[in-house]
Amino acid sequence: MNRTIPILPCKDLDTLLDFYRQIGFEVTYRQKAPNPYAIVEKEGIRLDFYAISHHDPKTSYHTCYVLADEADRLYEQFTTGLRNKKGKLPTRGLPRISEIRDKAYGVREFMFSDPAGNCIRVGRKLDAPEDPTISAETAAAGKRLALVLDYAYRFEDDEGEFEKVPALLDKAIDRDRHLPCDNLFKVMSLRADYAIQLGELDVAERLLLEVRTHPLNAGQTRFHTVLQRVADLEAALREKKNPDK
Repeated sequence: MNRTIPILPCKDLDTLLDFYRQIGFEVTYRQKAPNPYAIVEKEGIRLDFYAISHHDPKTSYHTCYVLADEADRLYEQFTTGLRNKKGKLPTRGLPRISEIRDKAYGVREFMFSDPAGNCIRVGRKLDAPEDPTISAETAAAGKRLALVLDYAYRFEDDEGEFEKVPALLDKAIDRDRHLPCDNLFKVMSLRADYAIQLGELDVAERLLLEVRTHPLNAGQTRFHTVLQRVADLEAALREKKNPDK
């Protein structure tokens, strides 16, 4: 059996390994000399790291992809570990973790960036049949909104595109608000995230309330991830509105 093991750089192994322990990995090897080196493992996933003093996490482009049949369960474990450690989910800066997303190219995936700036993508192929209870019109809206999300996610860290994304999200929400689906709630949540960053706190509050109180979200486990994201954004909104508390 062939196997590929990524070997990724970092500046400080102690900080890096602490992060991976937080999200449930085990440190299975640690070497200090002649070269700092470590291995972390979890359920068949192995990542190797080496430390170099001149590594700059902010300019790191190192990445790898993990194919995982149980990507959703790993996402729950990773986000739970980060919430327990930090009190909230880090979605900006380093380290950070994205939402888990159904991508237009047929995979369900999420990504996280560790303290060294290494980007780890975790995903599985989408093979679930379409929900027969969803109308053709709503299914079409879901596909349109998936393309909007793909564009927004691609440029969410691009300062040159930052100002364009909220207008795109607003247009998509206005167009498909009458066709509620998972992707609509994700677009609205992402727009609320931008609103918080831009100081549009009333806009963020309105969007988050609309997602949380929508009848489709009452007792529906399929929207669990969206509602978790809403809870994280509500916490960020409270922090913005009451910075001294």
